[in-house]
Amino acid sequence: MRKSIIGANWKMNLSCDEANQLYTKVSLLNKFESTVDLVVFPPQPYLALLSKMNGVALGAQNAYAPDMFGAFTGETSLMQLKDLHVNSLLVGHSERRLHFGKDTDFLVAKANAALSLGIQVFFCCGESDEIRSNGAAITFVENQLEPLLDQLNQVYCPLLVIAYEPIWAIGTGKVPTLGEIEEMHSEIRALCSHYFDQASSDIIRIVYGGSCNATNAKSIFQLPNVDGGLVGGASLQFESFKEIIDSI
Repeated sequence: MRKSIIGANWKMNLSCDEANQLYTKVSLLNKFESTVDLVVFPPQPYLALLSKMNGVALGAQNAYAPDMFGAFTGETSLMQLKDLHVNSLLVGHSERRLHFGKDTDFLVAKANAALSLGIQVFFCCGESDEIRSNGAAITFVENQLEPLLDQLNQVYCPLLVIAYEPIWAIGTGKVPTLGEIEEMHSEIRALCSHYFDQASSDIIRIVYGGSCNATNAKSIFQLPNVDGGLVGGASLQFESFKEIIDSI
């Protein structure tokens, strides 16, 4: 039985004081320990402050890899994140793919470097509205994931979280039907089984993101192959985020 997991992606939002207050409130919800794993991905400058508070697990929205140190102005290495007790990393989010254009080989290398250090990876995938309209959504997502799965050492399966986030649903209020979500998650699960033995593929968690909110979370999280969510805007308000967590 896979334990549910919810990631709160704060993106480039909140002041330092706001982040401190929200993180404090979220950390007081003791429910996480037994029913769901929680990871907060704050803006990068706040990681040092929040890491001193011994609250819920922290993740980074980005890191440079595979180099651990060197002349990479403006970047943050995986080793530096580990020094801050960061235990998760977002890789391949569509907003970063759009604005910074990193290719698949770079993303796979980053994911593997993080996993080798014991850092949990949320590997993001998802199709555009045009690709879905053309009936090619499943093929597109499989093509995003296959290079990662092909190079992934099976021992790291417990540290891999695949986050399916249809690009057309992120921040738009649009959400796929429950049938479409379950179909995609089921196909991703089947794809994993092609690369690993049953026990290893079954332990990989697959979460949904893309306008996931307090209204739709319960129905989405009840789907057989949905193991939680990667929540954006709805994670910025404590009460709405608490409702999402309570829906697990």
